[in-house]
Amino acid sequence: MMDRVQEIFRDDRLIQDFGMKLIEARDGYAKVSAVVEERFLNAHNIGHGVLTFAVADAAFALSANAVSDATGVNWSFNILRAAKPGDTLIAESRAIHKGRRQIVCELSVTTEQGRLLAKGIFTALPVSREQFFSGEKNDS
Repeated sequence: MMDRVQEIFRDDRLIQDFGMKLIEARDGYAKVSAVVEERFLNAHNIGHGVLTFAVADAAFALSANAVSDATGVNWSFNILRAAKPGDTLIAESRAIHKGRRQIVCELSVTTEQGRLLAKGIFTALPVSREQFFSGEKNDS
């Protein structure tokens, strides 16, 4: 599965467009970073919430896919503090449940200095890679 994690990280266009870095990945765990560049500032001149969510979602995708081919189906995410220009965001995702029907991950996003910015619980659905990537539709 770790080859799959590397493949996802390399081929995910958003991860690459946002300049994210993979810090660590192992079975059910991933740590990803992104810098709050000027292009990621909102109208209030703080880090856009989309960047905070995106770095968390990238860590989630990598940690879940380190367990099984999976796709995200539910996100509960709270942004507690704003990211500042120049901050390096560190997202960590840890699988707290690795079932046959769902993978549940606990997430946190901090600054490089350890300031907590966001917390969440994300859920993924294990999928058949062949079915998922072949474009077959599953209405169940």
